[in-house]
Amino acid sequence: MAPRRKLTGAQAELFAAVCHHYINEAETDCNDTPENVPIFSHLSRAQRLKLVADVAIGMLCEDEPLPPDTVQHNSTFRAIIQILFTALEVEVDTQDESGDVGEDLLNYDEADRSCNPRTAQEIEDLKVKNALIEHRAEKNLKKLKKGKDVGEFHVEEKETPHGLEDMLSVANQLSRIFQGGAVSKRERDSIRPLNDDEKYAFDWRILCDAALQQDTPINSTFRDAFPLCNVNFDWRCSKCDKWYMALNLLLDTKLMDYGSATDKALIIGEVSYRSYADPSQLPRVKALERNINLLMKVYASSWDPKLLAIDERRIYAICSNELYGGHYHRKWIVGFHEVCVARGINFQEPGKNYQARLDIFRDTKDDLIDGCEYPFGCYKDEDIERVHRSWTPMEEGPKEL
Repeated sequence: MAPRRKLTGAQAELFAAVCHHYINEAETDCNDTPENVPIFSHLSRAQRLKLVADVAIGMLCEDEPLPPDTVQHNSTFRAIIQILFTALEVEVDTQDESGDVGEDLLNYDEADRSCNPRTAQEIEDLKVKNALIEHRAEKNLKKLKKGKDVGEFHVEEKETPHGLEDMLSVANQLSRIFQGGAVSKRERDSIRPLNDDEKYAFDWRILCDAALQQDTPINSTFRDAFPLCNVNFDWRCSKCDKWYMALNLLLDTKLMDYGSATDKALIIGEVSYRSYADPSQLPRVKALERNINLLMKVYASSWDPKLLAIDERRIYAICSNELYGGHYHRKWIVGFHEVCVARGINFQEPGKNYQARLDIFRDTKDDLIDGCEYPFGCYKDEDIERVHRSWTPMEEGPKEL
């Protein structure tokens, strides 16, 4: 299975912003490999950028098919959601450092920071427990390297909850984001205009809030009792758990179908030393290793270093609303922008013209191919051999995930 529909409006603008954001995250090796999406995160940087470009086109461009129904594309869709979560977390953690931001905004809704510190005995007990888990993990890892048969990976399907008790359980979980009712239009309209520092400090949350407000009872397709325009917070909220719950409902539960329980378990879930310590997790670990190795081998055989940045350019062409780029990509950026202007496309207007911009990219990419062997943000006089060494995809994944 795959995403159920295209994204439009504010939801498309948010998704495009995350995909565009990923260019820089991948180039700088910063928050670009979400731990709980192991297939995506163990692929090479170049392959991950290609997949992000594929998924962006499938979700945003109206004349293109939805993203392919493959484990790598479905993993990429989930990874994009996780990358958004990380961007939100960074924004909340650094909002106090964003210059001239009013106290009325920073103190609107203080994050929950209360916790009970562990006692000395609890810390010691935890160390012993972790040491035992690591010992078991090392023993199982040695067995796996010797070729131990751990069986096929399979997860039993669970019945979809239908009863009153199930619905009450769901409602209780969702009370965190719905209890007390939606922020009123009057309150939203009373928020004062923001200065540039404040717009920057709340940038991701403003985008996310607009996407949630688009999920009205008319547009809501999953359990219409829970349209996300009725969440009990707005872009001023600094409680990440509320954002995670609401955005997961919007972009995952309502939008995505991962197929079977086995397919979903391959896509979502961290692999750590605890996974190796648990014999029941070993079939999943081996299945992940097989999938990752196959995907890496196929991609590495077709990778062309002369087109190193082609997928970064694809993402930029469809998703960016800024004019910028590294030294070796200026000619392409200027040429792409000139064609956009000639065709009446406002490149810097967010949330629109995804298909038209993709068409322009396709029409011009071969004539403006110069500089594509360098990463998109590459500075002048970078050592191209060093660059290619760090970008060349491997044909095999790590010996342990």
